[in-house]
Amino acid sequence: MQRPRFIKSALLGPIWLLGLLLAACGGGDPATTPSVAEPIESPSTSLDAASVAVTEEAPAIAAPPSGPIEAANVSDARDQLAQLDQSRRAYALQTGSSLGSSIIDVSWDYGPCEDAASLLPPPMETWGIISDLSRGEWPSTAEMARITYTSVDDTLDPTSAEYGASKENVSIYISSGTVGVSGMADIYSNEQLKDVKLMPGPFGYPIRKTPQGYAGRTVLLGPYLVQLDGTGKDMDRYFETIVKCGIEGGLIADGVDPSALQVTP
Repeated sequence: MQRPRFIKSALLGPIWLLGLLLAACGGGDPATTPSVAEPIESPSTSLDAASVAVTEEAPAIAAPPSGPIEAANVSDARDQLAQLDQSRRAYALQTGSSLGSSIIDVSWDYGPCEDAASLLPPPMETWGIISDLSRGEWPSTAEMARITYTSVDDTLDPTSAEYGASKENVSIYISSGTVGVSGMADIYSNEQLKDVKLMPGPFGYPIRKTPQGYAGRTVLLGPYLVQLDGTGKDMDRYFETIVKCGIEGGLIADGVDPSALQVTP
């Protein structure tokens, strides 16, 4: 009968220990037996230079354009703005430089105003759009559009408190097919409610009366509810621009007499 292998292993253990004891006591050949105090050399870990992979440097990123964005329409402007913001961030990351001003000078062809997106006017002089504005925060479709314009005093130091205090914003929100639109449509089509809720606006077009303490503007242009809010002194200029373009584009709410307007639809 074959013996189990563990018996052989058990016999080898004591023999191996005996060899170590003899070496420690000076037994054996000193030329071939390493001292316990002497370190055992490990294999060399140096690598041949040829075996080291050479990492190529990433290609340099060109500096992003610094001029204004000129687009055919608001959707094109939004796309260009997103691309510019991406290139500015990549360049700043690679070079370690500052992003610079986040307010971008952008413009697009305005009119005719036929839907929500086309009602959005381009920023006026000294106004711009924040460069990192995401597309989710800046929708522009036929049914809904929203945008915010920003202006600062560029003559001031960007790191100063005065620079931040000089910032002004104007936000524009245009919607259709909502409960708010239906409620405003009821006001425009009801003569009694018109006298109570509306007042003459730009070019004779009736607009929502402004509640006390609220500086915003509200108007119904055709099926589109236009609302403006902000701190900018030019908010009324933006509002007048939108109303004028809406009238010229035939966006007249039911209950508004086109012949009474100072602008021809």
